[in-house]
Amino acid sequence: MRFDLLDGVRGHLLFMMMLGHLGAQAGMNALFSVHHSQIIQLLSAEFLVVLSGLLVGILYAVKFQDPSKLARFLKQRIRKIYVYYLLSAGPFLILLALNGASLGQFAFGIGEVLLIQNGGAYSDILPIYIYCFVLLFVLSFGLAYLPQVMMLVPSALIYAVSLFSYDGGVFGWGGKFLVFDIAAWQFLFFLSYFAGLYFREIVGWLNGLSDVAFVALLLGCAVIALGQRWAFWYPTIGALPEGVQGNWFRMHLHPVHLLRTFAVAAFVTVVMTRSVPVTAWLTKVFRWYFSLPLLRYCGVWAIQMFVIHVYMVALFAYLLPQWTTSEGLVWAVVFQVAYMLLAYLIHHGLRRRRQALAARSVS
Repeated sequence: MRFDLLDGVRGHLLFMMMLGHLGAQAGMNALFSVHHSQIIQLLSAEFLVVLSGLLVGILYAVKFQDPSKLARFLKQRIRKIYVYYLLSAGPFLILLALNGASLGQFAFGIGEVLLIQNGGAYSDILPIYIYCFVLLFVLSFGLAYLPQVMMLVPSALIYAVSLFSYDGGVFGWGGKFLVFDIAAWQFLFFLSYFAGLYFREIVGWLNGLSDVAFVALLLGCAVIALGQRWAFWYPTIGALPEGVQGNWFRMHLHPVHLLRTFAVAAFVTVVMTRSVPVTAWLTKVFRWYFSLPLLRYCGVWAIQMFVIHVYMVALFAYLLPQWTTSEGLVWAVVFQVAYMLLAYLIHHGLRRRRQALAARSVS
């Protein structure tokens, strides 16, 4: 089941994630001047998690409508994502070997990867998905006895407890590599899942508003979404230990950062869901952009493209010390363009392969 516009949004987020991770390398900050973080002060991982939860919720409402079907789907997804996570660990293991690790150290590194304690550079999103899907899988067995909204209770409790730990990972477990506190980030997924369950009601409510009320809502969402980019007040919960990285509030999913994320998501949702004569131009621009084939191709093959991005960023980081800053910027653009073209090649290459297999089976 495909949602073309959501595929386009996912593709945009992956292209921006690649650009952001290239820009995070030494001397490459100039790349952020064309990154969407300059407009909304938020990066791609948040919205990929929102999108993932939203899609699972929509699938349950439209297709599954049964806890056992949801559990089967999640089991398949967990297996698939874990395999791709292991693939994303390739650069970590290669660099471990190149740096002269002993057999014992290399074996320990493999063990870390298997336990999701280490892995490919910039691949934290996959452990987040695994953790979210595992938690939803476990909770789904209670849906025969409890309403869906009850799943938010354990999710919120885990989130609340995690706010007192600043070590990363799951209550600090995995802090060596998992810079995102996935015990907190699962709450973002579950809130999005719940929104997906009621997407029909949300769309129906938006369509039921008068034109004046809808324009007022859109303007309000726009003011909040753009205004949140200056909301940098993050009161600590508990004692903030020394040595915590500067963007701890994002990795820790501080409640303010959580609200900022949903502010932008709400604005994009309102714009793309409905238009009235005054706002039609804005909706057309959004829908046109997220319908671009290149974005949709990347979104369709999102997990494969994500793993490819891990390898490309690792290769770029490995080669970067050999270049001057200006050369590095040129090569960063080359890597970004190559990554975007790969989405096109993968999509059309696999489509031709399917067509050839179908023709062969008919003959």
